This record gives sequence, structure tokens and C-alpha cells, in this order.
Amino acid sequence: MHRKIISAVLILSVAFSVFGCSNRLAPETVPSEVATNPTTSAEPSETSESLLQTTESTEETHGPLSTAQVTDRIADIDGQLSVDGTNIVNSAGEVVQLKGMSTYALNMCPDMFNSDTVQTIAQDWGADVLRLAMTTKGDSDDYNVNPEKYFDMVCNITDLAIAQGMYVIIDWHILYDGDPNEFKDASIDFFSRISAIYGDTPNVMYEICNEPNGMCYDDDQREVDWDGCIKPYAEDVIDAIRENDPDNIIIVGTPNWSQDVDIASEDPIDGDNICYTCHFYAGSHGQELRDKIVTANDNGCCVFVTEWGTTNDTGKGMLYLDEAQQWLDFLDERNISWCNWSIGGAAAESSNALRFNSDVLTIEEKYAGHWPDEFISKSGLFVRAHLLGIEYIPTED
Repeated sequence: MHRKIISAVLILSVAFSVFGCSNRLAPETVPSEVATNPTTSAEPSETSESLLQTTESTEETHGPLSTAQVTDRIADIDGQLSVDGTNIVNSAGEVVQLKGMSTYALNMCPDMFNSDTVQTIAQDWGADVLRLAMTTKGDSDDYNVNPEKYFDMVCNITDLAIAQGMYVIIDWHILYDGDPNEFKDASIDFFSRISAIYGDTPNVMYEICNEPNGMCYDDDQREVDWDGCIKPYAEDVIDAIRENDPDNIIIVGTPNWSQDVDIASEDPIDGDNICYTCHFYAGSHGQELRDKIVTANDNGCCVFVTEWGTTNDTGKGMLYLDEAQQWLDFLDERNISWCNWSIGGAAAESSNALRFNSDVLTIEEKYAGHWPDEFISKSGLFVRAHLLGIEYIPTED
């Protein structure tokens, strides 16, 4: 059951070193180069400006700004999460269902997530959890191109979410690198360092391979499968995390763009506090995929839907809200946690929660958070209603 909306306001602030997270590691683990440009500045970066080049400054003709609707701090209430059978439970052993948002690919919206926007997602939208989609291999700038930039970015946004009492999923967002073994050494290094920082922080979860897909990077005749590829990778990364963090939940991607969760459940990873992810898009995936989740649960595995969208699997085109509602009802029945894709991106995807390319707000207003309804997409209004636990009232396109 989603947490109640209350009236008390509790706002915490958090200060960051200009050297980001690396200065919080033991000296022998600090990389040779440390990023010194903070990622939460008020000024848009060059990347952001290029994405927003069609945006024009406007008169303030928009509706009222949003305000805090939910101010209870879910991570303070539920504390350390763990996996009990197919369920996620809190520190008291009670079943919890987290509902939240996934960021768009962080390399495409590096300045979006500051204290104001994260507070908006937590308090005005009522999200329990924020998933940080850190692209590992993109078209240009990504973790493998500039690891310390994105390491510090992930740490800074994680701290902002923790300051709001949210849970955070740190997502090793493989996509173009469909085989997680392609950058396994980098993944082990990343999760070793990030778990050294957050191993004692109950707010954090680790998603270690977003959507395994395609063919093996070193053998284009062999598909990325569970037994020969994903599971061995996951076991190595989990071992690295567990050296620093014995308790926090680890979420493992599954074959075929994280859809074949049933296959993973037939040969699960040995260990505690492990969930398996399944991703769906309401216009492309229906009962067949829900049946795979049922199979995974029947096999005793916890499933976390770390990414779902209201469109087809391209993220574009029409919305399938009736089908999305059917999915959310199914997840509620099984207490399966979820994150919606996505918030923060300026790409022209109808699954985006915000109309980021619109001229409803100035650039400065977009980064200030507390967005008026006309800046929120139809998909975003639908998802926000479900996060807040209120009735969704359809709007005209």
C-alpha cells in the first residue's frame, strides 16, 4: 500500500565537495584523474543547451507551480530493505512496494537533477525511489568515455535523493553494449567503489546490467544468454559489491532486453537480497510477459520492474494507458515494485514524463522544478497520479 499524503514539510539540504565522490574513498582506490566539475550547477551544460536549442524564453503564462504533496520520508520509515521470498520487505519484515521514476539516460540530461528537481520528484510527485540510468556505452559521451564525470554525477544525485529520504537504484545502464561482459572490469571497478561509499546506507540498491541483449561481444554467433553470459557476469559483480555491502538489494538484468525473467528464475543466483528485473512497454508487451513474471514468482524469485513505459518499446508514438493500467493492477496484486521510464530527457519520446522541448517554461524554470501541469506530458500526469495514489483524470491531447 502506497504511503499516505501528509501535510508536514521536512526539507533537508546536502552539501557537496567540488571533487564529488572520489574524495570519500580510501586513497588507494582513488582514480588517477578526478572530475572537478560539479554536476548539479544551475547553468545548463553544453550538452543540455544542444538538446534544448529549440526552446525559447517565454512570458510566465503557465499555471501554478506544484507543491509538496508527500513529505514523509519513505527510507526513514521502512529502513533497510531485504528480499523475503518473492517480496521486498522493510526493516520490520513488512512487505513494501516501491513506486518511482527512472531518469532518462544521464549522459543526455547531465544538469537536470539538482536539489529542486529531486525534491519535486520526491515530494510533489510522491516517488519512493529514483533510478539513475547511467549509460555505459552511448553514441558519444558515456561512462566508458568519461568515467569519473559520471561516477561523481551518480554520487551527487544519489546524495540528493538520500537527502529527500528516497531509495535510489544505481543502474549500470547497458544498452548498445548488450553483452555485460564487454565492460565487466569497468563494472566491477564502478560497483566496488560505489559500494565502498554507500555500503552502510540503506537507501541504495544496485542494478548491475540494465537490458542484456543481442550477440556476445566476442562471439557474434552466440546470443547473450543467462547461463553462459549474464549469470557468470552477475556473480562476479555481486561478489565485488558484497565485499563492501552485505545487505542492500542487488537487481540483475535478464535475457532479451530484461524480458526473459522466467529463464533466469530457473537457475537463480545463489545469494541473499537479489531481485531480477523485467521491463515492459504497454503498447508492445502484454499477457505473455506477465506470465513470465508469474513463472519467476512461482520459482521463488523476487521481480522488480525497474523500467516500464506507457508507449510501445520505442518510447515513441501513441500512449497505451488502458494497457498500462492493466499492468499496474497486475504489479499491485503481486506487490512488485516499479520505476517509470522516464523523466528528464529532452528527446522527442512520448513516454517522457515532461514536455522538455516545449516553450512552456524557460530553461531556468525547467531546472527549478515544481513544474506546472502544462509542462507535464499526458504520460507524466498518468504516472504522477499513480505515484500519489490519486485518481487519474484524462486530459485532452
